[in-house]
Amino acid sequence: MKKITVILLALAMLISALSFGTIAEDNADFVDVPAESWYYEGCMYCRDNALMKGVGNSAFSPLGKVTREQFVQALANFNGADLISYQESSADTPFEDVKEGEWYSNAIEWARVNGIVTGISDTAFGLGKEVSREQMATMLVRYAEYMGQKTNYPFDLNGFADNASISDWANSGVEYSAAFGLFKGDNNSQFNPKGTATRAELATVLMRAHKISKSRIVCFGDSLTMGIETGFSDIVETPYPERVGEYLGVDSVNYGIGSELSDMIATRQGGIPLYVNNLTIPEDTTPVRILPVIDGNSEVYPFGFYGFEGINDVEIAGVKGKITDKDGGKGTRFNTAIYFMRNEPGKEVKVTERTLIVTHPMSDKRDDDILVIWSGSNDLKGASNLEKIPEIIANQQAMVDYAGTDEFIIVGFTANSYIGIDGFRECTDLANEILKEYWGEHYLDIKEYMATEQVLIDHGIEPTPLDLEFLAKGWIPESLLEKVKSNGERNYIHFNQLGYDIMADMVAEKIVALGYLG
Repeated sequence: MKKITVILLALAMLISALSFGTIAEDNADFVDVPAESWYYEGCMYCRDNALMKGVGNSAFSPLGKVTREQFVQALANFNGADLISYQESSADTPFEDVKEGEWYSNAIEWARVNGIVTGISDTAFGLGKEVSREQMATMLVRYAEYMGQKTNYPFDLNGFADNASISDWANSGVEYSAAFGLFKGDNNSQFNPKGTATRAELATVLMRAHKISKSRIVCFGDSLTMGIETGFSDIVETPYPERVGEYLGVDSVNYGIGSELSDMIATRQGGIPLYVNNLTIPEDTTPVRILPVIDGNSEVYPFGFYGFEGINDVEIAGVKGKITDKDGGKGTRFNTAIYFMRNEPGKEVKVTERTLIVTHPMSDKRDDDILVIWSGSNDLKGASNLEKIPEIIANQQAMVDYAGTDEFIIVGFTANSYIGIDGFRECTDLANEILKEYWGEHYLDIKEYMATEQVLIDHGIEPTPLDLEFLAKGWIPESLLEKVKSNGERNYIHFNQLGYDIMADMVAEKIVALGYLG
């Protein structure tokens, strides 16, 4: 899922029911929002981004309360729910305090039917009652579940001094909202679960949610990122980058190309710049061969050797075009030569000095991207020692430096039957130890969990004899790995859908734990 359809953006779109009065016509601060107040930033952010309105007379009413029906109506408005379809059933609602035909009636029925609201009792919605912080958190997690978002992120409620005051039924909502950073404790580390939600608190949540809604996860790698299961053309239904996007409710980009080495991946991303020289781009759209080189190296570099996905579109000397084969096509699995074809006819351009090739990932780069790198497995294929690890790390570091972000994750190695040689199968674990030491908290060890019997227990899988054999070796169990090929062989390099989903779950939890969305 590439679009933000979950609660984070939903919060950012809360409008009518929670926005009283009109937006201030000028850009002056609200008279009742002091610049030194803790909620100043949130109120101003919501005003500037049209997320909440003032109440008139240049006032915001930061201490104003929010009712349950207002909050539910706002969620229904954002969801785009067909509330008319709930009109008939709303007449038979079990909530005796919800009258038929009111502005909130259908929205409450929509929320009830879809499990977002359960009411304060079996027969009462709690109309007109102010929303407590734990109630708001609970409705948020239920809406997220309704939209298919992962919600069970680890969070220790003991971090709140008043955690004993949180209702049992609200624990999951508070954990979810706190893990995402939507709710935080006060200066005394108290969550204040029974406290009524104010407009100032809502504005702060809106600001955090709106910023989160702009997040994007960009994943670079080889066939594991691409989502290969048994062959180059056999991709699982949902590769891990797409699944991470679903779990977190944010945009994700899959820049995986099978078989690529870590330096090939870095050239696509921009960490290792590629150049061309002595090139004439014709007036028409005739493909012209290009010979990319690395800075300071005249040797032709295997750019696009394994495919053009994740490279196109490109720009050379200000001319926009695509990487193609000699006939202007998409190339093959192994491209012995690559060509540049401009998108539209134009003036002939002669490239007489070293000129950067601007790939699509480079032109699409955003400062707030969350970077996930899963590279190096192909570098270590058949390795008899760890001498290539420094080069792999250098290529990863170049990518991080180019991205210019502190929000990144380096994923560890997984394929014991592929990395190293028969006499050096510990290559995977030894290499992971080096990555962990170098990257610290940014490092994610997939095998730490996936190569244990616990992963099978957690997912209700009865271990097969081969699972137990693999686990005894410290390998990921075969039940999570690629399916049998048509010729009956398995290389145990790639994951099946469940394996990729588990990996995506670990990436999502790592992103949340590091506070990249908060």
